[in-house]
Amino acid sequence: MNPLLQGTEQAALPGRLNPFYLEGRPLPLAEPVARALKLRDGQVIQATIAMRGETMTLLLAEQQVDLPPGLRFRPGEEIWLRAYRGIGGWVLKPTAPATAQAAAAMPALAAEAAGLPSRLQALALRPPSVSTLLELFNPSGAAALMRAAADPALAAQFGQMQLSAQGLSPSALQRAVLSSGIWLEAMLGRGQAAPAADAKSLLRRLARTLGERDSGALEQIRQAIDDVESAQVDALAAQARGELSFSMVLPFTDANPVHIRFFRPPRRPGSKEAAPFSVDIHTVNDELGEVWLKTSVARAAHVELMMWALKDSVVRLAQRHSAALGQRLAEAGLTLDSFRIFHAPRPEQEDSWAPPGTMLDVSA
Repeated sequence: MNPLLQGTEQAALPGRLNPFYLEGRPLPLAEPVARALKLRDGQVIQATIAMRGETMTLLLAEQQVDLPPGLRFRPGEEIWLRAYRGIGGWVLKPTAPATAQAAAAMPALAAEAAGLPSRLQALALRPPSVSTLLELFNPSGAAALMRAAADPALAAQFGQMQLSAQGLSPSALQRAVLSSGIWLEAMLGRGQAAPAADAKSLLRRLARTLGERDSGALEQIRQAIDDVESAQVDALAAQARGELSFSMVLPFTDANPVHIRFFRPPRRPGSKEAAPFSVDIHTVNDELGEVWLKTSVARAAHVELMMWALKDSVVRLAQRHSAALGQRLAEAGLTLDSFRIFHAPRPEQEDSWAPPGTMLDVSA
C-alpha cells in the first residue's frame, strides 16, 4: 500500500464511484507531502498525470502521489486542484481551470469567501478532536505563546478566559463555557453582545499578531481554530439529528485545561420524558494524574456519577469524600443516586461520529 494514501483500493471496488470524481469527496494527501509543497489552506495548484511503471501518479511539483486504479486520466493530462486543511489531514479537490486561474488572481479575502462552502464541508468531514486546543491552553504553552505575541491586550483577554481550580464557581464556569468559541456566531446572529473574551476571537487575533514570525506557532493556532469550528459544525449536525451535543476546552490558570462534552440523545418516540443528559469531563492533572468523570441526569434532579482515575491515591481520595459530595449536592437540591469509582482508564467508547458519505483514511 502506498504510505502516502491509505484505503485508496476501496475507491476501485465494483459498484462504487471513484471518490475523486464525486463532489465533496476529495483526494487525501499525506502531511509530509503537503509540507514539502508548502501548501496553504484554500490554495489552488496545478498537477500533471504521470505513469510510474504501471501505476498512475499525480505529479505535484517534484512530489509524486499514487492514484487509485480505475481513473480515466491520460498521462500528461493537466488538472487543477484546491488544497484544504482539516484535523484529519490535507485533501485535494478538483476544480475547473478557469476557476483556478480566477482564484489565483483574487485577493485573499475573496478567495476565502469563495471557498466557504467547501470549508464547511471539510470541517464536517473531520473527526472530532481537541488535541491542539489542549496543547495550546496548557498554562506553560499559553504563557510561551503570549510572550511570543508580545501583546498585553491579548494576554489580558486570555486571562479573562482562564478559570481557577482553587476558586471555581458556577458563575465563572458559565462565563468560561460562553467564552469557548462555540456560541460566537449564534450570539451575534441573534443580536446579542459577544463575550468580552472568546476563544476563537483570541486565536484569530493571535494568528494576525504573529503573522509569519513563528510559522510553527501559526500553524498550531490554525489547527486550534479548526478544532473550535469543527466542534461548531458537529453541534449543528447533532441538532439536526435531534441531539444536544457540543464539546469545548476550558483553560485554567493553575491547572491543565479540561475537555468537556455535553450530550443528550433524541427523545424516544412516544416518550414524554426527556432523554438522559450527560456531561463528560477529561483532564490530565499534574497532581491527580489522568481523570475522567461522567455525570448523568436521568430524572429531574437525580444525578449519577462515574469516575475513572489512574492513581490509587486519587481513587481513595474520591471514595473518602463521596458522602460529603452527596451532601453538597443535596444542599443544591440534587439527589446523588450513585457514585461509582474505578481505578482504571475509562474504557474506549464506541465512536458514534461518522462523516457524511465515505472518506478515505489519511496517515501522515
